[in-house]
Amino acid sequence: NTRTLMEWNKKYLEMGSKGKKYIVTRTHKNGSETFKCNCPATLYRPYLPACKHIKRLKEKLRLY
Repeated sequence: NTRTLMEWNKKYLEMGSKGKKYIVTRTHKNGSETFKCNCPATLYRPYLPACKHIKRLKEKLRLY
């Protein structure tokens, strides 16, 4: 009995405050989802659960 693992990545483009574009990666793995952003906020503060780009994307996707 082989179980299939549900895993996918999706990339979204989010606009930054100064017109820069950042890539938010949504990873779905076995029912749990994680979000990562390539903006400086999460780079300098890894303990930050979500930057404003991730929060904005979640609002757009209606994931609260």
